Amino acid sequence: MFRLRSSTIRILIIAFGTAAVLIAGVLLHRYLQYEGTPEALLRRADDLSWKNQWMEAAPIYARAERLFAKEHRPSQALYAHVSQFIPQAESEEIPVLLLELQQDLALPAAQDPDTRLRILVIQGMIETNYNAAMASKTWRQVQTLARQQHHYLLMTRATGEQGIAAFLLGDITTAKKLVVRAWIVAKYLHDPATQVRYASVYGTGLVEMHRYDEAIHVLDGAINTAARSPGIAYPSIAVNSKIDALRGLRRYQAALALCDEASRRLPRARLDAHLFQLLTSKGQIYEDMGRWQDAAQQYTLALDYAQRLSYWRGITQTDGLRARAYEHEDDLGQALMSINEAIAANTHLPHELYFVPQNLAIKAEILEKLGRTQESHDLYTKSAVLIDSLLATAPTPDVERELLTALSQVYSGDFELLSNERKFSQAFQIVEKARGRVEAQSLEHHAVLEPHQPTLQEQRITELNLQLINSDDSSVRRQLAQALYDAELQLDDSSPAGRTATHPVPLKTVQRDLRPTELLIEYVLDKPRSYALAVTRHSVHVYELPSKTVIEEQASEYRRLLRNRQTNTVLAQTLFKDLLSPIPEYRNKFSIVIVPDGNLHLLPFSALMDQGRYTIRTHAFSTAPSATVFYILRNRSHATVSAQRSYLGVAAWSQPAEPRIPILRAMEGLERPKLQPLPESRAEVEAIAHLLPAPSTVLLGANATESNFKSLPLAEYRVVHLALHGYADLEYPDRSALVFAPQDKPTDDGLLQVREIRRLHLNARLVTLSACDTGIGPVGEAGVANLTNAFIEAGADTVVSTLWELEDQPTTQLMTEFYTRLAQHQNIGQALRGAQLQFLQAGLAPYYWASFEIVGDPDGTI
Repeated sequence: MFRLRSSTIRILIIAFGTAAVLIAGVLLHRYLQYEGTPEALLRRADDLSWKNQWMEAAPIYARAERLFAKEHRPSQALYAHVSQFIPQAESEEIPVLLLELQQDLALPAAQDPDTRLRILVIQGMIETNYNAAMASKTWRQVQTLARQQHHYLLMTRATGEQGIAAFLLGDITTAKKLVVRAWIVAKYLHDPATQVRYASVYGTGLVEMHRYDEAIHVLDGAINTAARSPGIAYPSIAVNSKIDALRGLRRYQAALALCDEASRRLPRARLDAHLFQLLTSKGQIYEDMGRWQDAAQQYTLALDYAQRLSYWRGITQTDGLRARAYEHEDDLGQALMSINEAIAANTHLPHELYFVPQNLAIKAEILEKLGRTQESHDLYTKSAVLIDSLLATAPTPDVERELLTALSQVYSGDFELLSNERKFSQAFQIVEKARGRVEAQSLEHHAVLEPHQPTLQEQRITELNLQLINSDDSSVRRQLAQALYDAELQLDDSSPAGRTATHPVPLKTVQRDLRPTELLIEYVLDKPRSYALAVTRHSVHVYELPSKTVIEEQASEYRRLLRNRQTNTVLAQTLFKDLLSPIPEYRNKFSIVIVPDGNLHLLPFSALMDQGRYTIRTHAFSTAPSATVFYILRNRSHATVSAQRSYLGVAAWSQPAEPRIPILRAMEGLERPKLQPLPESRAEVEAIAHLLPAPSTVLLGANATESNFKSLPLAEYRVVHLALHGYADLEYPDRSALVFAPQDKPTDDGLLQVREIRRLHLNARLVTLSACDTGIGPVGEAGVANLTNAFIEAGADTVVSTLWELEDQPTTQLMTEFYTRLAQHQNIGQALRGAQLQFLQAGLAPYYWASFEIVGDPDGTI
């Protein structure tokens, strides 16, 4: 709405002459006509509010309310009256507004269907930021009434709002389903306001799951949609979440700059809820930068706004953050007061679980420092139980991993507390609750997962992948990538994520299962110190290590050097000193089983150096997702003896190649022209077939298609060897894939992706992924999401995988030597170590041999 003042008309006359007066007269006539019709005012205000322009709509609603009141039309006046509550909720106490809305629902004027629906919509919007349980109930009522009144766009919004409430109530599966449904429908219906809303909400969820790159992609989409859609409000949710994503990526200056820009873009000064969020985000940036005092100051300013609004969820979150800041400043009294305020605020929201485990862990840490260890442990235990209830609704394995990473403080804090008290069995149980959880669930429930024909959505993904692989037009590829992302969002995942897993195996059971020469080391990386839990057949000890930050920086740098065919003996020795030297048992054992944490998943322990010698010269190394998974794999291996077929070998890219050095078994992106022939792979799989007993199956060249591979009785093979191109997608790990041969008339996309591998039914003693980057993926508290662990979930006892890209010819040589030793009845660990030592003794750099690692049971033979 606008007003033409007399001063404005005078300026127009001076500047433009009489024509300006005529224009002004026409505008004034239209304005007065518009101003005098309450129905027109209401339509205009409703249009603005649908686009989230509540501030602009509020004075128009006020004018309409007055005119309806003059005309004695109480239902319409009430409609306009409650529509002014959303801006008021930015600076007034929310409980007062909700109470008034309840009273309004009881008025005779609220019996009008449109008015009643409007009151419930306003009530639901305010409740979403106040109490998720109340909001869920209200939005269900809105959905029902909107359906009765054929208001389908509002039905869509009600669906999405129920998804937001479900997330806050801990039902993550329902949350994803409903929010994605609302988002996709909004795209199809060309409703940009709703599209912005739910893209922003979904992006916010990705930030909470620490999927920052993917989140920025989604949030930028919301911001751009708002920018190109006339009348759509400034997308504050998307902007605030992008600030948090930039912080997660350690792009602190960009995050602070966006904070300042968002503050300038606020339409008026008293937007308390928006200011609260910006101040909280700024505090978190300062926290990550180690500026704890500045962080505490920002949190205090934010809490002033939250308390003014009785914004309990905000108090729950930010008072917990402030407590952590005070704790780091060694002000334990203030820290305890703040965390108690946070926990007390959550009692106003008894059904909302998300922040509770984190806050209980913060309080437990403070109490431990105050010497109240039993209270501390009790809080950690309660927190772990609440996390279990959240994980029970995780829709996919990746979401489960991300939740465990987001809440990792609970496990690492309790582990440290129990270790300091020398309660090693309990400490082991705590850390094992998170480690390898996804793989343990899959191994337990794998037998009940039935194969299925591709769904329509899976067929759509196959079609999009084929188009993406075969296109080299960048603009077309961008469109296809977005369509693929939308299709993947709608997948109905039936993995065992969220199912109840077996409890962690007791420590004594693991010990009984270890061989006399074996040492299992479970790492727990944390700040300011890390730990190694060293387990042998007869002993258990915990050793203190440097900070997670130090270890991960060193590990990442060393891996980078090895990938680039370089080395650094000083760094290799430093990593040995930090990770293995503090463990006396290491000197007395030969076979070392590593349960990694964080970036240690990507570190080749065999290439560390002890007194100038690579550790592989004296020890054999393997890894396992957890001690529990290691025990399950070792003890289920007896079931695989009944496999009827000896060997399956696949080499899809075996055609001759032009002389090129080197040829890598890697795929930089989903583009067909980048797939080089791997001429040595044919000889590799055929040589292995001659080394192993019959019967065997070999798929070569054009016959090595994904469909042909899947059609085989995969559960009957003892050894599966895949000499293929590998593709690792760190942003979308379920897209990581092995690349099979293309079909003339495609019925598959040639990509055996992680989500498909999990559905395979294997009983293999050994799966070898003779391809690049099969062991890498995003890492977190629950492990690494990669091709290797997907094969473990599918039923393989042991997987040999790689930590970086490989050259074709040296890979064939190492693999042939590996299988020659297996055929001589060496166990898997001895055979791989022997092949690697042969390369080392020939003078080859770690690039050529250290990439190969064993995941699972190294003691098995084939």
